[in-house]
Amino acid sequence: MDFIAGLIGPIVELVIGVVWWTIFDALPTIFYFTAFALLFAATFGKVRVEFPERLTRIGWTGALHIRRPSEGRLILSPALGVIAGFVIWAIIASAVIIAQAYRS
Repeated sequence: MDFIAGLIGPIVELVIGVVWWTIFDALPTIFYFTAFALLFAATFGKVRVEFPERLTRIGWTGALHIRRPSEGRLILSPALGVIAGFVIWAIIASAVIIAQAYRS
């Protein structure tokens, strides 16, 4: 019984670590790449999410800026890309929930 009790602590610590990693590292990356691909495809290249050379990671925080170069494109910062990706996934999840609610 002491052996099982000794395993519970490390298992709980591992689960909390995986949940923490998912929330703060994996989700912003997924949101960024969702916005990176879908905004470019949906707007036929008019809106892009670009990762500047001076930034080294994708995260929840960062410089929120929108640039409009002379070509007429709209370039979002990575932080705004994360926010846009979150909005895209929120719309998808809402649509699935609404479709399931009206289905039954």
